[in-house]
Amino acid sequence: MNAQPLLEVRDLHLSVRAPNGNRAPVLRGVDLSLARGQVLGLVGESGGGKTMVGKAILGVLPDGARVERGSILFDGKDVLAMPGSARRMLSGKSMSMILQNPMTALNPVMRIEDQITDVLRLHMRMDKAAARERALEMLDAVQIRDPRRVLRQYPHELSGGMCQRVVIAIAFACNPALIVADEPTTALDVTVQHQVLRLIRDLQMKSQTCVLFVTHDLGVVAKVCDAVSVIFAGRIIESGPVREVFEAPRHRYTRALLEAAPRYDRPETALHPISPALREELTQEIVHTYRIPGHAV
Repeated sequence: MNAQPLLEVRDLHLSVRAPNGNRAPVLRGVDLSLARGQVLGLVGESGGGKTMVGKAILGVLPDGARVERGSILFDGKDVLAMPGSARRMLSGKSMSMILQNPMTALNPVMRIEDQITDVLRLHMRMDKAAARERALEMLDAVQIRDPRRVLRQYPHELSGGMCQRVVIAIAFACNPALIVADEPTTALDVTVQHQVLRLIRDLQMKSQTCVLFVTHDLGVVAKVCDAVSVIFAGRIIESGPVREVFEAPRHRYTRALLEAAPRYDRPETALHPISPALREELTQEIVHTYRIPGHAV
C-alpha cells in the first residue's frame, strides 16, 4: 500500500497585485495533506483564501496572482516546477475541478455532448464514438434521465441542478486522481444541494478519487468529508479528522466558527457570531507573523 499522500501543499505563499501596484499577500504558508481516497474539507469564511488554494493546485490562478514560494506535491512531484504544457495536461486528466456556478461553468454555445466528449478526446485519446459512449455512461452515473436527449441540448435548456450534474460528470469523466470541488452547491436550492452532495460522495467512493472540498458550510463538511482543515486570513489554523475537530476544536477561531453555525438538530440553540474583536486580533496576529519579505502587509 502506498502511504505517501496524493497531495501535499507545503508552505505555500501567494500574492496578488493590488490596485496601487504593490503585491498583497493572500496565502501565508498554507500546509495541506490529502491522503489517497480521502475527502478533505477546506473550510473558512469568505475571503480567507480557500478558493485560491484550489486554483493554485490546479494552476488556474487569475491574472495578477503569483505563487511567491512553497511547493505543491502531487503524487510526489512538484507541479509548480513542471513546464506549462505538462501542467495543463495534468490538470485536465489527473486533476479536475467542480466550479460553484454550473450556469457559468459550461459553455453556453456548445451542446452538452461536445463539452463532455472534447475532454475525453483530448485527455483520454478516445475516438468520437467511444467518447460519446463514455459521455452517456457518465450522464447515467450522475442520474440524469434520458441522457441521449440531454447530450443534444444546450446548458440554457437545463435546470441549475442538471447543469451541475453535467459539470460533475465532466469532472469524473477521465477518472482523475484528484478533484477540487469549489463550493459546488452554493448556487443550488437546498433540496438539490443534498442530492448533489450525495452524488459527489457516491462517485468518490466508487472511484476512490481524492476530493478537496472547498466550502464555508460546516454542515457540508460533516456530511461528506473525512478530514477538515480550517483556514483564516490565508493560513491553515487547524486540521484533523472531522469528528475530532468538531467535537474538540483546539483553536479559538475553530471554536468560534462552530458556535456561529446554525444547529438544525437543536433549533433552540442561540447563535454566537464571531466577534469583530476576535477576527481583528487573529488577522493582525497572522498578517504580522506570516509576512512575505519585501511585500506589503
